[in-house]
Amino acid sequence: MYKKIGTICLIAGMVLMGCGNKAQTAANSTEAENTDGNVREIHYFSSRSASDDTMVTLQEITDKYNEQGGNIKLVIDSNADRTSYDQKLRTMIAGGQMPDMFDLDATPYATELGEQGMLTDMDAFLDEIGEKDSYIPLALNYGRTSDGKLYTLPLELSTEMIWYNVDMFKDAGIEAPKTLDELLEDCKILKEKGYTAFGIGGGDGWPLLRLLATYPFRMTGNEYLNKLSLGEAKMSDEPGVKAATFMSEIGQYFQPGFSTTDVATGLNLFLSGKSAMYPTGTWELNYFTDKNRPEGLNVDYFYMPTIKDGKTNANDYWAFGGIGLAVNPKSFDDQYKDYLTFIVKNYSPAYFAHEHLAPQKVDMSDNSSFDPLFLKVMEDTNNIGSTAARPWDVVLNEDVIATINDNLPGLCMGEEKTDDFIKAVDEALEANK
Repeated sequence: MYKKIGTICLIAGMVLMGCGNKAQTAANSTEAENTDGNVREIHYFSSRSASDDTMVTLQEITDKYNEQGGNIKLVIDSNADRTSYDQKLRTMIAGGQMPDMFDLDATPYATELGEQGMLTDMDAFLDEIGEKDSYIPLALNYGRTSDGKLYTLPLELSTEMIWYNVDMFKDAGIEAPKTLDELLEDCKILKEKGYTAFGIGGGDGWPLLRLLATYPFRMTGNEYLNKLSLGEAKMSDEPGVKAATFMSEIGQYFQPGFSTTDVATGLNLFLSGKSAMYPTGTWELNYFTDKNRPEGLNVDYFYMPTIKDGKTNANDYWAFGGIGLAVNPKSFDDQYKDYLTFIVKNYSPAYFAHEHLAPQKVDMSDNSSFDPLFLKVMEDTNNIGSTAARPWDVVLNEDVIATINDNLPGLCMGEEKTDDFIKAVDEALEANK
C-alpha cells in the first residue's frame, strides 16, 4: 500500500494550521473509514502524556495515512508516570500481553528482550525501507543497547540545558557559568542575594542523576559510566568521589522540599520567578518561547559546564533520541510494516512543525514561521560535539539506580555523608554484577 500512498509533505500544512489542533489529543484513537470496514487496530502503550506533541504528531500522521487509503486505528494507552509505566510494561510482557508498539529505553531489560527475539530489529527494518541515513546519528544511536543492537526508533531529538533568569543573574552581578566551579560560585552569590538558585524536580529522580553524572562525564566522557555498568569501576574511584562531593555542595542551593518536588513543580517555580535556574531539555522548549513564557520573564540557557583539563569539550553535553518506539515482532506483518514505513517517512517534518527538534534531517529552507529561540537551539545542534553524555538511569542496573535515587536526596540535603553515599552505591554495584 505504501507505494500507492507515497510520501507526503506535512510541514507547510502543520504551520498553516497553527501546528495542529491539540484539542484532538492522543487520548483519542484515529480510524480509517473505508468501504470494506476492515479496520486494523494497532495498540500503543506509551510513557508519554496524551497531550505530548509526539502523541499529537503520531495521530496526525495516522490520519494522513488513512486519508490516503490506509486502514489503521491507533489505540493509545498513555501512562506518563514513568515508574508505573515500566512496572506495567514488564507485567504485560511477562503475561504474554506485549503491545503492538510501546516505549522502551536501551536498558539491560531491552537487551534481555532482544536476545529472546521479542523485539523487532530496527536496523534491518530501516535498511529494508532505505531510511537509516535519514536519521541524525546521535538520535538513532542513542537507542542502541550495550551490545550495539537497535530495537527502537527515536521520536525526538533532545538536548538538555540549564535555563536561567537573566534579571536575577544581572541583579547578582553574575553571568552564565562556563565551569562547574563557576556554577557553584554563582549559586552561592544568588543565595546571598536572597534568591533560590535551583528549582529542581528532585522527586522524579532523573534531574539529580543528571547533575551527579556531570563530573564523571567531564572527566572521562562515558568511559567511567560504561565501566560502572560492566563492574569494572566503583563509585569510590576518583570520578565517583568527585560526583558525590559536587552533589553534597550544590544540594544546599536547591529549593526547600526539592526531594519530593516533581519536574512540573520545578518548572512552575522557575516560570513564576521563584528560582534562578531550572535544568531541563528541549522537550519543554515551548514553555520558554516568546509567545508562551510569562510576560516580563527574561530567560536564557547554558549547557553542561566544563572542568579544567577535562576529557570532553564544551559542545559535548546531553543529547539523545529520548525513549524510543519498540515494535512487537509477532504483530509486525506486512500491513503493520506499511504503516510504520509511512510514519518513518513522514513523522519528522510534522513533529518539527510543532517546534521540536526532530530525530531525522528536516528541510529548514523556510524558517520564517518559527520562534527565534527554537531556531537558536536548532543551530546549536549543528555544532554539537561527537560525544554525548549517556544517562545513568539508562545504562546502569535498575537496582543500582534505585539505590542512588534512595540516597542522593539525603546527600544533597546534608543528611547523609559523602562516604556513606559512596559505600551504599558500591555495595549495590557489587550485588548486581
